[in-house]
Amino acid sequence: MKLIALDLDGTLLNPGGTISKHTRDYLEQLTSSGLWISLVTGRPYDEACALMESNGVPPSSGFPHFLICEERDIYTLTQDGHYEPWEPRNSDLLSAERALLPAANDLAERLAKECGLRFFVNNSVYQEKRGFVELVFPDRDAARDGLEKAAPWAEAMGLKAIRNNQGVAFRYRHIGKLPALQELVECLGAAPQEVLVMGDSHNDLAMLTAGFHSATTANADAEIKTAVLDAGGYVSGQHASDGVADVLQRVFKL
Repeated sequence: MKLIALDLDGTLLNPGGTISKHTRDYLEQLTSSGLWISLVTGRPYDEACALMESNGVPPSSGFPHFLICEERDIYTLTQDGHYEPWEPRNSDLLSAERALLPAANDLAERLAKECGLRFFVNNSVYQEKRGFVELVFPDRDAARDGLEKAAPWAEAMGLKAIRNNQGVAFRYRHIGKLPALQELVECLGAAPQEVLVMGDSHNDLAMLTAGFHSATTANADAEIKTAVLDAGGYVSGQHASDGVADVLQRVFKL
């Protein structure tokens, strides 16, 4: 194994935003043994870094070695202890997403008018900053229904609908956790069987079923647990960060 790729919310992080101590200890141990660690999150870069620092994992800790943020942008931890963005790659993809904002807003309006769906939409300032339109539904079931209705329309408009818990985002079709992770894996020269991937929600599904070693936690969506088991992966009986520790202990015999 060369690389461990971890979703953040609901996987590495507990509901209160904490990382369990034994999980952090295991990651430090595996880093010392030469493994690479990457976060793969929908969170913006600043939020991801702040959450890691609040858990006693600043860049000076030496891991994570890579950050994939916004399900799009890739950053590498440098020897002098800061994260370097992959440029011009990151900026080019952000520009491609911004060009699709008018179409994504039209799709949101269509869902409200023709389907009568109830949701909140991120405002134009955040759309421009992050590069995409996101709908927030009252609960996961409503978000699943919204995804089912939106997906074919989105595809016809050159967009991709991705659900994360109660949110459904309309993204550029080449954006997602899997494409970014595949790009990182290729750069590192790692084979699929040398990568362990963990996630808990719909936006993790593609990378959990792409031929890597996959695992998930007890709090994961039912469809994620099924997909991981079908792929020959492991479903922990522990929740969130404790589930990550359980998987690491099991896979690496810690």
